[in-house]
Amino acid sequence: MSSSTTKSRLLTALRILPATMLLAGALSFAPDAGATGCHVAPTNLTVNGGTSSNTTTVNPQANGGKATSNAQGGDDNLALGFLGTAKAGNGGTATAKANGGTISLGDVNSGDNTGNVIKVRSVAPKSCASDSSRVTIDGGTSSNTTTVNPQANGGTATANAQGGDDNVAIGILGGAKAGNGGTANAQANGGTITLGDINSGNNTGNVISTGALSGGAVLNGGTSSNTTTVSPQANGGTATANAQGGDGNVAVGLGGNAEAGNGGTATSSANGGTIEIGDVNSGGNTGNVIQTGNLSGGAVIDGGTSTNTTTVNPQANGGTATSNAQGGDDNAAGALGGEAEAGNGGTADAQANGGTITVGDVNSGNNTGNVIEVGL
Repeated sequence: MSSSTTKSRLLTALRILPATMLLAGALSFAPDAGATGCHVAPTNLTVNGGTSSNTTTVNPQANGGKATSNAQGGDDNLALGFLGTAKAGNGGTATAKANGGTISLGDVNSGDNTGNVIKVRSVAPKSCASDSSRVTIDGGTSSNTTTVNPQANGGTATANAQGGDDNVAIGILGGAKAGNGGTANAQANGGTITLGDINSGNNTGNVISTGALSGGAVLNGGTSSNTTTVSPQANGGTATANAQGGDGNVAVGLGGNAEAGNGGTATSSANGGTIEIGDVNSGGNTGNVIQTGNLSGGAVIDGGTSTNTTTVNPQANGGTATSNAQGGDDNAAGALGGEAEAGNGGTADAQANGGTITVGDVNSGNNTGNVIEVGL
């Protein structure tokens, strides 16, 4: 080979060397086969917001218990009174109270919550030609539950001041009393419940926010719920008062009054209590929120389910009140120079009236359902 030929080839190699090096550098930075310039986010993306819950339970109790009073007169007694009064087998005074107590609650706030929050940047397919759904986002489950159930119900009160049986009272120059009912008072009234404002509203459900998605996407807002239950109870309980006169009694008054087997005074009350509730706000909610950038390659979007349930059931019902001041049977009363009474009914007063309920404004409106915003 001549020297001139060798020189010519060397010069040619020197000329193309810079271009070869430039091409090699460019290839080292080129995308993998199939990428063809697409930005590669995760190959597959599955997101579930999981479960978020807010539970508020307020259940104070000040219920009345069980009260029993017994001042019943005895049986088969004999009383002789000279220059005074003779008493035998008479009922005394019985007072029983099983009233509900007092409950005062300030404001209850379990609102202004936000459910699961999912934020995803733009996701492009691994291959620009692929349109498989590789992005799946589920907002999950978010719930807000508020339960306020104070109880101040009346319990069970029983008062017994019944007169006894088969008693004999003789009063000389005085009165004679045998087997008469006394005084029985029983109370099982509902108590007093005072509640401040209850706020379980102004909540936002699951929030999904994404950039541009391509290659197919499935979005589901999930489930969001707001449940508010307010059920205070101040019901009257059971009150029983017995001041019944006894049977088979004999009273003789010489120079005074004679009383035998008469009913006394029985008073029972099982009235409903008083309930005062401030404003109840469970409204102003927004359901699941889905916001996306531009979508390509097919997309399925389901807003999910959002619910708002408000239940306000205060109860201040009257209970059961029973009063008995019945006169007895087979009694005898004789009075010389005075009055004679035998087997007469007394005074019975029973009340089981409904109570008083005051509820402020109840707002469960101004809600917005699921919100979906999609780019072009």
